[in-house]
Parts: sequence; structure tokens; C-alpha cells
Amino acid sequence: MKRYFLIFLLIMPLKLFAIDIEILKKYPYLLLTDDYGILNDSNLKRYAYEVNAEPFIGKFNGLDYWQCYPSKNVTVWYEKQNDDPYDKKARGDAHITVSITPAIIHDYIPRRSFSSDYAKEKVSTWKQLIKDQPYVCIGGIYVSTHTNIIDGKKNY
Repeated sequence: MKRYFLIFLLIMPLKLFAIDIEILKKYPYLLLTDDYGILNDSNLKRYAYEVNAEPFIGKFNGLDYWQCYPSKNVTVWYEKQNDDPYDKKARGDAHITVSITPAIIHDYIPRRSFSSDYAKEKVSTWKQLIKDQPYVCIGGIYVSTHTNIIDGKKNY
């Protein structure tokens, strides 16, 4: 399972502002998949600001990358965490999970937990945003790949 920190979710396809060859030359490496006409110059520019972009190599490098997926492969959900002993609030994580194949799953999570109410609200908003949309674009930082072992065999 690949884990990413969630940065941004954008789903309104606007072919007029889609990424073209000139934009890709200007901001190389930041888009890892087809953008399906969703992203624009500003989306890539934001991730290139004061950064030396590098090709994605499957290891943590602290850089943000964009990926777009068919929304039918995207699941948005909430995970309750333990109560925070300092804030005395219930905490939770909002997740966006993308099934690339049955064995390859990308998990996007925020940089930190939220209060449970806010995490639930975030999930509700994300579900509304992707409802009836053919594609979803997600930007974030690659963190790690987890190997699942099923019946003694690695399942990537």
C-alpha cells in the first residue's frame, strides 16, 4: 500500500485550462498521470514554487506530485483515533484510498489528525465533490510503500 499526505483535491474538469505540452515542459515531473483535463498551470505552479522538482522515484523526497484517477476507484472514509489527552477531544483521520489494482492501493491522508467532527465533515465534503465526477486529481507527498503479506507471500 502506498501512503501519501493529502494536499489538495480537485475534480471539476475544464478542458479549456487543461495541462498541455508547454505547461509540462515548464513544470516537469509534477504530474505523474493523465490529468483528464482537470488540472491547470496554477496547480503545477503551486507545487513548483521555490522547489527544485525531481522525477518521482518511489522514495520519500518531500516533494508534492499530482496523480489523477477514475473516481470509481476512489473511496473516501474516516478513521477514528484515540482521544487526545491534552485537548480532551476525539481525533480522527480522513482518508482517500485509490485502488490501482486489487493488490496496489494508494492511501492519501492529511499531515495530521483532526477533531473527529472536522474529519467527518472533511470526508462528507470530499464525497460530495467526487460524486458524479468521472475523474479525481489528488496532489501530495509520497511517504512510503507497505508490503502486505498474505498466506506467507508478499502482496504488493
